[in-house]
Amino acid sequence: MSIYDFPMSLEAGQVFAGYTIVRVLGAGGMGQVYLAVHPRLPRQDALKVLPAELTGDPEFRGRFMREAELAAGLSHPHIVTIHDRGEEDGQFWISMDYVAGTDAGRLLREHHPGGMPLEDVVAIITAVGSALDYAHGRGLLHRDVKPANILLTDPDGQARRVYLADFGLARHIDDATGLTATNMTVGTVAYVAPEQLKGERVDGRADQYALACTAFHLLTGSAPYVDSNPAVVISQHINATPPSIGARRPELAALDPVFATAMAKEPSHRFAGCREFADQLARQLGPGATQPGDIPFPDTQPRIDATMPAIRPRRRPRALIGALLGIALLVVAGGVFAAVKLLRHSESGHTAATSPATAPGNTAAATPNTGPFTGVYRVRFSQGTTLEGVPGQGAAPETDTYAVRSACGPNGCRATAQRVSGELRLASNAVFDEVDGRWVAVTIGSDKCRDAPAEVWQVLTLQPQPDGTFVGEYRGASANACNEKRTVTFTRSGDVDINKLPDPNALPRRVGSPAQALHGRYHLVRKFKARIAPQQTDQAVVTDCLRTGDRCMSYFHSKTIDTPLVFEGGTWTLHVEHDDNDPGCGGAVYARATGQYALPQPPQDPITQLIGHDHLDESSGRADCQWSVDFDETYTRTGD
Repeated sequence: MSIYDFPMSLEAGQVFAGYTIVRVLGAGGMGQVYLAVHPRLPRQDALKVLPAELTGDPEFRGRFMREAELAAGLSHPHIVTIHDRGEEDGQFWISMDYVAGTDAGRLLREHHPGGMPLEDVVAIITAVGSALDYAHGRGLLHRDVKPANILLTDPDGQARRVYLADFGLARHIDDATGLTATNMTVGTVAYVAPEQLKGERVDGRADQYALACTAFHLLTGSAPYVDSNPAVVISQHINATPPSIGARRPELAALDPVFATAMAKEPSHRFAGCREFADQLARQLGPGATQPGDIPFPDTQPRIDATMPAIRPRRRPRALIGALLGIALLVVAGGVFAAVKLLRHSESGHTAATSPATAPGNTAAATPNTGPFTGVYRVRFSQGTTLEGVPGQGAAPETDTYAVRSACGPNGCRATAQRVSGELRLASNAVFDEVDGRWVAVTIGSDKCRDAPAEVWQVLTLQPQPDGTFVGEYRGASANACNEKRTVTFTRSGDVDINKLPDPNALPRRVGSPAQALHGRYHLVRKFKARIAPQQTDQAVVTDCLRTGDRCMSYFHSKTIDTPLVFEGGTWTLHVEHDDNDPGCGGAVYARATGQYALPQPPQDPITQLIGHDHLDESSGRADCQWSVDFDETYTRTGD
């Protein structure tokens, strides 16, 4: 129901709480809204007057006074500003900025009954998502996100602005215990999250669910679940699979996984934050697409939920401190990112690691080829993806050539390998060890990550096959949160001159590392030293160590955030930094996250809990985009 649909009960010219009524703007379940002249200032405000029956409710009275005061402290370019609140003639009231225009629900009904253009919806959802993450970071929930509460200014030849209204009745996260009789009037059933409908404790992810339902409605012209019986809609929110937007708009079928995540029944399965959901919608605009230029979306707080950006194909790098569970961590991640072309060498004129004149495979074999993994191999790498399986732009299939010499002895089997040719920027030389029936090589190469030189951990894991091939996986990862994964097949194409390769028998035994005990799935809880609500997410981690055992890469990853930790000297270190172009902060932004995680004592395998102490900085030319905050992270193991 739009806020512009009800007759007024206060008349034009009547004075209420000092305000002179001009006309009715509308009404909803929580009261009527009027355009009114301020008692002392030369301006017009929107005055919301709540139903008289609520005044006598002691519980509601305390909640109203507390939440209206908290909402008045919000200052964000996409939140309607609250000016004052009080009680007059037995009714509570709130005064706020007057937004001349319409609401998203009315715009949809009157101009786009079959669904709005994607670029328009992305602009609206990005603005509202930014506002929600901002409020969540300050401990406030909205609990009534819907098209009617999204206000749009009249263009009038200028940029149309987007505002989220009705935060005056927002609920503090610490008090968010689910549905009550009052809550049911605040929340619209078509957009309410399952956990709220079931009376469970809610957090910012309930607002994300409602935002996703709102986006679905704006894109298709109807809410996700539609039935004349509200009880049926409630049951569908709780039990039904998220509907396919592709079934209603086939050209948007690629967004089905995005809505399935944002509307997941289990809150922990949703995106880290509302901006992360908006960013995923924006990806559908296509490579190189930009946000609509008529609506700017600045953030006025650090995107803490996205402290570590996850590397996925995106229009641009996302700030490190985006939306952690609502910002960069889990926003945050963390963040938000350039197209993944991490390990492919894109410079022109690249030469092979070894010239044809000296390649081991180009000379007639002087010594018989022996050993289980010896010869010249044609190596086929599949198209690259992120560790989460998201295809990377520019990460096309590649074919390389390797020369390999293997031998087995008392200390096991190992092989020395040299990359003869190929397009992937892999280390020129590698050593494979046979570990539990697989051949494993961990090397460190170099490439660019976020347009800066980076040390890249490169891992090949191969399993011998009955047909003589070796099939497995290649992974690449950097400490600055870039990653890539490919399937790989080694197919023998001929003999190698083993005299031109190092003797594997001369190599020392592979050394293990205590860091290898960090593996499996973990639940992350992040607690800030500032007044920011704790945030949490789930991640998987894989640890790969150099064969000397002195250095390792433990790479935590999920759909929303990557956290790369480098182990050395008994401690894992986090160090991610990059420059970003953030229109919300006026252009260039520099972000850096650092931290240390001590190896738990006594040694354990698997590691059940890992604790880190971290710091996050963001700086730009604008004072409201300068941030510095300490936080602690606790990873608790939940399974393999």
